[in-house]
Amino acid sequence: MFVIFSILGLSLMSYTIGSQQFSSANTDFIETKADAEMTVQEAQAHIMKGVDEINDDLAEATPDLGGVISRINRVIHQAEQRLGDEGLIKKKVLKDGENGVFLQKVDIEVDVEGSDKTLVRTFTISTIADVFRYGAVTPGDMRLNGAPYIKGDVFVGNDLRLHDEAYFISGYGRWAETSYPSIQGDLSVKGRYEVPGWLWEWRILEEDLDSYFEIKPRIVDENPDVAPLKVLEYITEKRNDPIGIITMRGYPGNIDEIDGYQVIKRGYERQGKSPKAPDRFYGDTYIRGDLKLKGSNLKVDGNLIVDGDITIEPDGNDESSLTVDGSIYVHENAKLTGTVLLPESKFMYINGYPKNKNCNGNNTQNNKCGIYISDLTFQGSIYTNHEIDISEDLNMNGTLYTRLGGRIENLSNESGGTLVVVSEGELTIANNNLYNNEPKVINAFFYTNSDLDIYGVGSNLKIRGGVYGRNVTLNAVKGSSSDEYFSGSTNFSSSRDPLYVQNNQNSINSQLSRLTIEYAQELILNPPDGIPTVDKVTVKEIDSHFYDQ
Repeated sequence: MFVIFSILGLSLMSYTIGSQQFSSANTDFIETKADAEMTVQEAQAHIMKGVDEINDDLAEATPDLGGVISRINRVIHQAEQRLGDEGLIKKKVLKDGENGVFLQKVDIEVDVEGSDKTLVRTFTISTIADVFRYGAVTPGDMRLNGAPYIKGDVFVGNDLRLHDEAYFISGYGRWAETSYPSIQGDLSVKGRYEVPGWLWEWRILEEDLDSYFEIKPRIVDENPDVAPLKVLEYITEKRNDPIGIITMRGYPGNIDEIDGYQVIKRGYERQGKSPKAPDRFYGDTYIRGDLKLKGSNLKVDGNLIVDGDITIEPDGNDESSLTVDGSIYVHENAKLTGTVLLPESKFMYINGYPKNKNCNGNNTQNNKCGIYISDLTFQGSIYTNHEIDISEDLNMNGTLYTRLGGRIENLSNESGGTLVVVSEGELTIANNNLYNNEPKVINAFFYTNSDLDIYGVGSNLKIRGGVYGRNVTLNAVKGSSSDEYFSGSTNFSSSRDPLYVQNNQNSINSQLSRLTIEYAQELILNPPDGIPTVDKVTVKEIDSHFYDQ
């Protein structure tokens, strides 16, 4: 018996000593991790302080971007000197300041003493607007009707309204019973949290939010710069570009040249490979009248001015393409289906009004005012003084600016690319990927200085990017929906125009929401052509991890 107790005693002593050694080692590791984090934090704080000083100077004057970039580099160099042998800073310029966009990725690396770990904190320094750094942001109110799923940070400048029913339009507005929303990220709300009551909104307290989220966000207090972008100024600048001042109106019809532009006197129309019309114009070109390509290709070695409408459309299986080595200025409307290619830094401006200013009709019948885009591949930036209608496939690595807003419907985005829509007017995103169980994934950021409404009831959409609106409303259910009955579903519309939604919404995984917004840092690290910039420098942390050496 004595031998047994001796063995047990030795075992217990060995275990105790081992536990103490493990506890001591673990404590040391925690302390050295904390030391590494403090070192990284001090270096980052120095950089952020330097950027703040640069912005203070920018508020009083507007130095050239080259001078700003030089000052940023000096700030980073000073942070490197302060780090000394404790760590290192790696930087990579992703956008060098051309066209007003500066973007630099910075990694601060510090080894964790006594381990094989390295702490790497990654952030960006850029002139890109703060609004492109959130999954969803509004300076006003946000309404989360039903079960939208947001993976990313959310900022609300006023009130956040939460509801367990999703709004949709079927003849008139209706509501589908579902569950509450999910936010996987940080949430900052400057106003009140509200839920709908019988006669008015009921206020809810922050400590009660667990009952109103399926996935509750981390509540933070942030103050990002969410001042509206100067969308009208961006569009007006292009409208008043020197290329737009050139006009043939008031000139005789037989003139061959104006301000260095060759004149195509009676419009231009080409179908297929017809030899009746050339497939290339050499130098700056002015088309007096309409330009129409039908299953045909045209190359312009310079700028292109179209006095009337521009129509690019297929002829059966034969697609059309327009390649321009400069900018394009269209005095009236546009219907674009095919391919339009511009050099980087060039643009396409579409006034969006016919000569008679009559904007009646619709795009599918008589090309009403604005732009109708369908199955388009576009490289560059588009500006319009009117509205847009976007449908089907859009492959665009660029930015589309619109004064009067528009609708995005039936979007397939089969070809990929990243779409940024920047609007002064209201934007509505609806009827996309109707009744399919698999979401349609699009890379996009939707921005408007007016109201933004997105629907995910019949639609099933996953936006990899983000959204901004003066007020934002997101509507979504989870699981399956259909215009036909299926087992385990309920109709929330009329018998004439039904909408069936899967039952037991509370038991469906929140990631099966029919409207997901997933913030994509690629939008910052690889911004598309034409993304808006601001007259300040911003710092945004995008990652912080311990890595094996």
